[in-house]
Amino acid sequence: MPSCPIRRLAVRTRRLLATWKADTSGVAAIEFALVAPLMAAMFVGAVEMSQAVTVDRRVTQIAGSTADLIARADKSILQSEIADIMRVGSYIMKPYSANPIKIVVRNVTSSSANASTTKQSWTCSYNGTGGTQTCQCTNTTFTLPANLVTTNDSVVVAEVTYDYVPLVFNYIMKNTWGGGGASYRLSETVYMKPRSQRAMLMQADDKTPCPDPTF
Repeated sequence: MPSCPIRRLAVRTRRLLATWKADTSGVAAIEFALVAPLMAAMFVGAVEMSQAVTVDRRVTQIAGSTADLIARADKSILQSEIADIMRVGSYIMKPYSANPIKIVVRNVTSSSANASTTKQSWTCSYNGTGGTQTCQCTNTTFTLPANLVTTNDSVVVAEVTYDYVPLVFNYIMKNTWGGGGASYRLSETVYMKPRSQRAMLMQADDKTPCPDPTF
């Protein structure tokens, strides 16, 4: 009868499905294949996060060291001395690249009549790419956080920025999609009172001091 082959086929199918259901070989491999991408992503993320935190701490150290060393100067400081201090930031950043470092240091003085009226008397900028520095005397308004200084007071402000590029993710972006990856701006600002408790005059190499701000 024609139903017999169909019945035999159904029996064989049920037996085959039962065999597959009872066979547990290869389960570990399948589970690993499902979990491996997640484990790899977690590992790469942990490496990237730890490196980003380390670089961010270096940025904080550079800002604090720069402001502190310049604030230690007795009443005045030479441009060459500021250049040496800023160059220290490149060594603090090692073994990471110093090229993305940008440092800006300025001396800000408050008015004798109003503590909220503040101007910068000089500013110096440092670029990690090439280690170049520029300094100039200024008499421009610069806003400080509230209640940071009193009347006829001064403060050294060090601002450090670092364009951090993720190591692994940036490599994947370049080799998979041909892009340049993304950078993340790390920054830190530190305020330090000059040890002399008065406005510091930045002197050029010819010993010419920057004038005090006029209010």
